[in-house]
Amino acid sequence: MKKYLGVDIGGMNTKVALVDENCEIISYALGDTPISGGPQAEIALIAEILKYLDISLDIVHSVGIGIPGPVDLKGVVHNPPNLNGWGNVGFKKLFTEYFKYPADSIYIDNDANFAAIAEYTIGSGAQADPMIMLTLGTGVGGSVLINGSPIRGENGFAGELGHIVLNPDGPRCGCGRRGCAEALISHTGIVRTAWEILRKDKGSIIWGMLDGEFGELSPKIIENAADLGDPAANKVLDITANYLGSLLADLINIFNPERIVIGGGISRWGDALINPARKIAVKNALKHLAKNVKIVRAKFYRKAGVLGAAIIAMKKHST
Repeated sequence: MKKYLGVDIGGMNTKVALVDENCEIISYALGDTPISGGPQAEIALIAEILKYLDISLDIVHSVGIGIPGPVDLKGVVHNPPNLNGWGNVGFKKLFTEYFKYPADSIYIDNDANFAAIAEYTIGSGAQADPMIMLTLGTGVGGSVLINGSPIRGENGFAGELGHIVLNPDGPRCGCGRRGCAEALISHTGIVRTAWEILRKDKGSIIWGMLDGEFGELSPKIIENAADLGDPAANKVLDITANYLGSLLADLINIFNPERIVIGGGISRWGDALINPARKIAVKNALKHLAKNVKIVRAKFYRKAGVLGAAIIAMKKHST
């Protein structure tokens, strides 16, 4: 049975999986994405993970690599905002030179496109058409699938849904604009919102959870506090759900999708986030467009990107 390698490079973690022809994960591991050293440091990390998993590329039929940023039709990565020191990078060439692996067996794309393919093919997307994927993590990624394929645009950069402006007076986004979805409902955006609320609420149980380690504030801690009924945490959740609902309404109005799938690390908040966001989206979108759309949580959570990378490698290199 042929084996395929999926690599999902994120702003915080890099995930690697060996996948078989049935789209089953044989082995999987992740490591911290390097905060310095650029793409060369990332290549070294992938090598380290492969060594840990005892995977030789000699047994790998083809490789898919997801990048959290713009990837053109030639596979060149353009200034990914959440990867320090990358600039414009021919990552396929770097991978080929380091691992001595054939370039025509490597497929590089935006990570949200790969996540969308996984959910469309074997996940919560259920082969809906059109289908939209939102990934909420270090950044906010997006992909729009029509007939099961991502919309590419003229240069391959289409689908930057995280850079739809939700609040023109909001915080500065990594792209330079203010109030993008990525600046508001990503990991960083949610933590920023939480600090704004916590500075006015010294009685929140979140202070005790942090125990003086203020740099440890995360969506996970906010989620735990909300589960315990903390008013400050629930306010953060409400604000995030409102912004997400507004984004979903815009996407419904523009694309008239059959289904929207929400994945990434923030999706672990589950119904507490998605249910109110869904209500806001349906209320604010045009009624004739919103009445049939389904808004669901991703099946594969954090593994959608790495699975989708392997699935594309399988589909494009099936001979």
